[in-house]
Amino acid sequence: MTPVERRVTGSTGRTATKGTRARAPGAAPDTILWATLAVAFATVLGLESVRVFVSDSVFLIDQSRRTILLVLMLGVFASPLLAPVVSALTGGRLLPVATGVLVAARALLQFVEWPLARVLLGAAGFVAFGWLLIPLLRWRARAGLGIVLGCGLDLAIRTARDTVDLPWLPGIGSHLVTGVLLAGLLATLVFALADRGPLEPRGALGFLALGPALGLAHLVMANLGFATVRTGGSLTLASLVLLLGLLAGLVLLPLATREWIGWAATTLAGALGLWLSWREGWLGTIGLLASVASWTIFTSTAAIGGRVLRTPASTGRAALALALGQVIQVALLFRYYTATGDRLVLLGLWAVVAILVALDWPRSLPAGTVALLPHVVLGILLPLAGAVLWQAIEAPSRAALPTAIGREIVVMTYNIQSGYDSQDRWNLEATARAIEAVQPDVVLLQEVSRGWLVTSSADQLTWLARRLGMQASWGPASADGLWGNAILTRGRPLESGTTRFRTTRNLRRGAIAVRLATPQGSVWVASTHLDDPRSATDVRLVQIEELLAFLQPRRPLVLGGDFNADPGSPEYQRLVEAGLIDAASTIGATGPTSADQRRIDYVFVTEEFQVVAGRIPSVTASDHRPVIVRLAVR
Repeated sequence: MTPVERRVTGSTGRTATKGTRARAPGAAPDTILWATLAVAFATVLGLESVRVFVSDSVFLIDQSRRTILLVLMLGVFASPLLAPVVSALTGGRLLPVATGVLVAARALLQFVEWPLARVLLGAAGFVAFGWLLIPLLRWRARAGLGIVLGCGLDLAIRTARDTVDLPWLPGIGSHLVTGVLLAGLLATLVFALADRGPLEPRGALGFLALGPALGLAHLVMANLGFATVRTGGSLTLASLVLLLGLLAGLVLLPLATREWIGWAATTLAGALGLWLSWREGWLGTIGLLASVASWTIFTSTAAIGGRVLRTPASTGRAALALALGQVIQVALLFRYYTATGDRLVLLGLWAVVAILVALDWPRSLPAGTVALLPHVVLGILLPLAGAVLWQAIEAPSRAALPTAIGREIVVMTYNIQSGYDSQDRWNLEATARAIEAVQPDVVLLQEVSRGWLVTSSADQLTWLARRLGMQASWGPASADGLWGNAILTRGRPLESGTTRFRTTRNLRRGAIAVRLATPQGSVWVASTHLDDPRSATDVRLVQIEELLAFLQPRRPLVLGGDFNADPGSPEYQRLVEAGLIDAASTIGATGPTSADQRRIDYVFVTEEFQVVAGRIPSVTASDHRPVIVRLAVR
């Protein structure tokens, strides 16, 4: 019997007869390659846009206004719901409209510095990314592998730039790479639209899984800072581990999708890997490898749409599924960051992905997928391996060479607000220049982020240490180890210790202490950050008791940080009663240190030190001013 001759239009503008198979099992792999590359370029641009949008929104609106932030994030992440409307209003031209918006928004992000404009451009770029995926993937199922390829390209770019994204700290090099990405997207879309290869319809369930999968990418799977902290090694090692995990997942993909046992094994390996990745050292490395490989298998499966279909899901169903998945992502990410890191959120995201993939488990890959995989593997391997090699060769030339500390020590304490200046613009170079101008022997840092999506996703400690040529010591306060305090030193640390405070009202807090050698013997320097609501005096007093217990055996001591307490407050008095001396006040450096004109940042010392000089410079690289003191050991 002849199939009904109803015609269905695909994203390329061509038609397929409903009732006939749109796939050609023997199709050559290059017939889908252009669409795969287009998805990859769009993924890189979309990831860059969402990092700007989320991070700048948090600082422009302020993280304390969490309800407003949540509503804003939900609105933008649910924007795929508008795709059918845009398609109807433009006469079915959703793909060119989305492409134009994404290219324009992402190009402008390279040059615009005004925070509100960057938030709007980042939102527009991310919205357009979601819209673009719908027409591309509805009729080009295997092109979904471009999402994994895009994550690999994104890792390569950030590895080469010491984890800093292209829209941050832009220069000639980043402009050129951005231009290549934009031109690549446009060119590959032209070739994809001209492609006369077979259509490949897909369903909507895979779209639903993409949101949680990309949430995991932000938190772990494509997070260079997380990998650096968990492996306990260098950026080179972290990038190599992520590369091996991606490649292992792609190699195992055909095997894993043959039977249901593959789904069960991937689910178990991913859950166990995420649990172990919370550890540091070799256990964390093994966990990271297992979780990235498992994520690659499930994300690839979701992205190519699961089972083979005769007709694709409608634009409305695909849009609804993508929007719902992104709303799930926002809800769980919001919980993760308000809890200052939560391993259960990672497992929750993984469970959602695993369940959604199971509902559409293919049992065998679509025809031609195995032939396409080598192209995807090479697309990830060549740029990311090149970036890793670049790091391995170039990083030693910028490695910090420890120098001896003299009879006097210049100490600087600085809350860097995760690289955001007083005008809510992310500029870690300005932070570095403010430190460089002082030429300190020791820098006590607070509010340092090493990969949080809400604070630029950059590993700020790695970047600053390399930029300044100083030794870095890390004191994580968050549960995931990616936010906290740090110490930069010119001398090599002899010993270090960290603590996390058990009591908090806002974000989790902690302290780090490092022992350094001087001509008069070894000394301890410590950095801390106490809770910030003004009404949290009782919490800060408890934190101070924990801090004093941690520091009690460490003498002579220099303690600096953001104490969120004014001179004469109960917190200040308790520190003085413990025998600590407000170094800056002894030489009259008592100006305000915070944006609200309070003096809440201090350098305290024990009686073994003599204060030689001190000042509070007027710099705007953060919402805090640094406190600088010159000390001599008695």
